[in-house]
Amino acid sequence: MKLFIKFICVLMCALTLIPLVASCGNGEYTKLSFKSTLSYDYLKTLDGKKVTINGYIATSSPVDGSFIFLMNMPYQSCPFCVPNTTELSNTVEVYPKSGKKLSYTASAVSVKGTLMVAPSVDKFFTDRYGYQFNFKIVDAEYEVLSSEEMGANFAVWEKFSQSGVIDEIYKMYDYVDFVCKWNEYFMDNRTDSDGNYVKGFYFNAADAKSYINEGALKYATDPEYFNNLVKKVEAIDTAAFSQLVENIRQAEALATRALNKLNNGEYSKGELQYIEKFDITDYIYTINGGEELKSELNEIYKGFENWLGSWEL
Repeated sequence: MKLFIKFICVLMCALTLIPLVASCGNGEYTKLSFKSTLSYDYLKTLDGKKVTINGYIATSSPVDGSFIFLMNMPYQSCPFCVPNTTELSNTVEVYPKSGKKLSYTASAVSVKGTLMVAPSVDKFFTDRYGYQFNFKIVDAEYEVLSSEEMGANFAVWEKFSQSGVIDEIYKMYDYVDFVCKWNEYFMDNRTDSDGNYVKGFYFNAADAKSYINEGALKYATDPEYFNNLVKKVEAIDTAAFSQLVENIRQAEALATRALNKLNNGEYSKGELQYIEKFDITDYIYTINGGEELKSELNEIYKGFENWLGSWEL
């Protein structure tokens, strides 16, 4: 099934896209923030230049030290991805110098290396896990940061990271993505427990309702689901996370509209058509106003991405 791939990769970020230049012994390095890495146009101006960025190494980074996933939040494991894709978001892949390795540490680090940017925004690098990204840092090394080098908001950020709330926010986006785009989800071709080959299919409305009410997304059917998530966020620090709460409320409103479309039959199954992917003839459903839902979801997600990227170590 076309799953919303958990996009949990953390970022170490600054509040603007304006480059900061630091003297680093071997020459000048442009200080990147995770927020600045969201702008391909900005990154392209630094292609081939020396850069530095602060962050944490994800525990899922390859054990052979061939590269690391750099994030701005401690205690995270997997990289973040744009909803329902393998495209990395707020995640930096960092590659060592030739013949060297990058070992794991739980401490915050300052990475220094050379920025390599893809030739265009829609042409991606791909790693051995299938993740896609349009920039990376190569010929890199890192130093562990001292406590004196941490940002002023480090304590509240660490508390947020330890709380596990970030995992719940990603699960929330799993749900919102599905209700806005359920017609694009599918069960893939597979072999059942008896060894029989079973052809895949795109979800119809009944499949979508079952997946929400009885399947993997049942957690979101609690009437207090979004309220409880907001309470968990505000319990950490109401003022510091007010923008995140606003983002959650925007996602809630969008999910409510999308779910109402599903429950009220605001969709069309169109004409029977041959689906080469599954070698079947079937209907592919269309949600009324589905493109608008996807566009708004993308904007809300960008808001979350920008908020997450605004925390600097």
